[in-house]
Amino acid sequence: MMQYKIPTRLDAVNAPEVEQQILQKIENEKPGSVLCDFSETVYISSAGLRVMLVLSKVMAKAGGKVTLRGMNDDVFSIFKMAGFQTILNIEE
Repeated sequence: MMQYKIPTRLDAVNAPEVEQQILQKIENEKPGSVLCDFSETVYISSAGLRVMLVLSKVMAKAGGKVTLRGMNDDVFSIFKMAGFQTILNIEE
């Protein structure tokens, strides 16, 4: 399992860099699963949601899975408003 710590803010400013880092790490390590640690994340924008969706699709195509863990209530509410809690594996 590959782990990735999501930054404090995941928005249009840093989303492309975060996406590139995660995808490059996946390409190098070829993990069966990815755990995204949101324990320090206080804000996520639609650009950040897109990163999680892309990551999920890449891993599904490779036969793996993505787990999102450690979200605070504010961040989780953004995923919920977008309906992503039904398509992404989110743990407490």
